[in-house]
Amino acid sequence: MTLAKMAAPLRLVQLMPEIHDTIVIGGGQAGLVASHALTERGIGHIVLERHRVAERWRTDRWDSLHFQFPNTVLGLPGMPYDGQHPDGFAHHTEVARWLERYCRLVDAPVREQTPVTSLDRHAAGWRIATPDGDLQARSVVVATGPFQRARIPQMSADLRGNVLQLHSVDYHRPDLLPEGAVLVVGSGASGAQIAEELAGAGRETYLCVSRHRRVPRRCLDRDITSWLITLGLMDRTRSEWVDGRMPPTVLVTGVDGGHDLNLRALSAQGVTLLGSLRGAADESLHLADDAEPILTAADNMHDELVRMIIQQAAVADHDIPDLNPLHRNGPVPYRPTLSLRDARISSVIWATGYSFDYDWLHAPCIQASGEPTQHRGVTNLEGLYFLGLHWMHTFKSGTFLGIGADAEHIADNVTGHLRHR
Repeated sequence: MTLAKMAAPLRLVQLMPEIHDTIVIGGGQAGLVASHALTERGIGHIVLERHRVAERWRTDRWDSLHFQFPNTVLGLPGMPYDGQHPDGFAHHTEVARWLERYCRLVDAPVREQTPVTSLDRHAAGWRIATPDGDLQARSVVVATGPFQRARIPQMSADLRGNVLQLHSVDYHRPDLLPEGAVLVVGSGASGAQIAEELAGAGRETYLCVSRHRRVPRRCLDRDITSWLITLGLMDRTRSEWVDGRMPPTVLVTGVDGGHDLNLRALSAQGVTLLGSLRGAADESLHLADDAEPILTAADNMHDELVRMIIQQAAVADHDIPDLNPLHRNGPVPYRPTLSLRDARISSVIWATGYSFDYDWLHAPCIQASGEPTQHRGVTNLEGLYFLGLHWMHTFKSGTFLGIGADAEHIADNVTGHLRHR
């Protein structure tokens, strides 16, 4: 037999596709917990991560960011928190190291530096394309997280002048911005924390407010996270949304030992609060007359939550201190327009959230909004699942607190699917 004939079968073997029972896409906390749940059920799988494990915790955070929840929340299935500061708030780099440790503990079969370029249905299940070649899987768990594509409004293109514009994901610290005032658009978790940091660094700061929920960092000597769990609020499902809209973001921070964020308090510290941004032309911004209604709604949600806590504590026969949850610093004056030149604004930070990025997923399960159609992570397509999305099932679905239960549900469904096939 010639060498050429001997080599031919080897080439055929090399061209055979790599096949797995399950492939998990994403090596963050959701993907790692999914891997743990699959391993416990004896399901063969691999985890594909486009960069490194916990990459977003390393690079997609500003320098001073700390975990918004107490460190005890970092506990994951198979690895409860065992650090020395259970009531502290880890720096984002510590969270990345925690997830690296978890990856080693559960022996997750992660392939780093392996981005998925497309996912298509295949006769055997699913075809996953990567730069290193195609793979096949009987089932796929998409665990790419809720922070996928930075969303910047189209009106940003209407801003003229020498103004730096960047999304909050690209912000790192105040001294990297050009001299001058800073406009932050959006008062969700990122926008409020960035505005507070800018003001604390002595930067003149403007903040366009948006829907948010104000809560106390601590109440009756307990962190608000503990109360949200006790009151069952973390277990609320999408079906319980008031008026069918996602509830507003809860504002807390883990910086400086953790504290609550009150936009009225930021105003007292020198931050100029503005209504939501409605349009831009050249160097002028057009603002809505909604700053005060938004802040009032946040105040009312704060007061309602404190009343619920007090009622719950009374049932438990705790001593109730004399709490006054109302904090009013007067109404925010309405400014219909703002000139970037007159305000000496040199930087605009778009803290306007994220949109989904499933352009690579070629399957009829993505809605016009970009959100996948799923129920508790299970789609109507055989063998396709999602994990780690905000409000995927409950309030805690997108947090460390909820990933374990969601992953168990997904892994059970994967098990049933593979047995059926």
